[in-house]
Amino acid sequence: MISLNSVRTFSRRLRGFFDAPLDTGAAPLELLQATLDELETKVQPSGRGSRVFPYNRIVVTVTQPAADRAAIEAVFGQLETRLRERLMEVRCEFPATLAASVTIAESTNGGGPVLRVECSSDADAARSVPELRLRVIKGQSDRADYTFIGGVVSIGRGALPADALGRARRNDVAFGDAHDGVTETVARAHARVEFDPIVRGYVLFNESATNPTFVIRGGRSLHVTPRDRRGVRIVSGDEVQLGRAVLGVAIADGPSA
Repeated sequence: MISLNSVRTFSRRLRGFFDAPLDTGAAPLELLQATLDELETKVQPSGRGSRVFPYNRIVVTVTQPAADRAAIEAVFGQLETRLRERLMEVRCEFPATLAASVTIAESTNGGGPVLRVECSSDADAARSVPELRLRVIKGQSDRADYTFIGGVVSIGRGALPADALGRARRNDVAFGDAHDGVTETVARAHARVEFDPIVRGYVLFNESATNPTFVIRGGRSLHVTPRDRRGVRIVSGDEVQLGRAVLGVAIADGPSA
């Protein structure tokens, strides 16, 4: 007798064989369904016919030009509930708490996956914080290389700039006041990078309303929207463009705790 799980597995593989990959115009519901299908493939056998979903942290990255952020966030607000339902359908054990988040990036040059699903567990999060290295590629700064471990990294022009009210800000990556066509395009308070313990990664935020910020990845430019609380996660090999200045990004895992 063929089990329900076997039928579902065969159907999923058959669907994956014939269905075209998600295109950049995929609707939010299509993205959610594809995410659930991807998560189901991560179910692991745990002996004596039982199965387990060993992760409790899920990060979904959607990359679409002119993405409908409101619609995607509304649909993916159901992800945790829908995932529990899917796992119960396949008779799979799962953690009591599940934390899921979606990051939306707007692609401007095409290429690369529309959907990326990453899973981790509390055990993964307990590992040491990875090291962030920033290298000045374009622009003049007081140093060529910077290294940080977690926390918040402020980036801008000048080491201790002050706003119109006299409030000082300390820039951890400080560009100079040179007028070379590049350096002066960095705002006094341009951007910040924060370590997010949920995704165990570094996230870039644009703090300037007038000076643009981009993440250059694999030939694509990802615009970092000013004052967007979600930011854009950065990875090794990225370049961060601040006005016309550029920083190279390298992230290395620290030693195991």
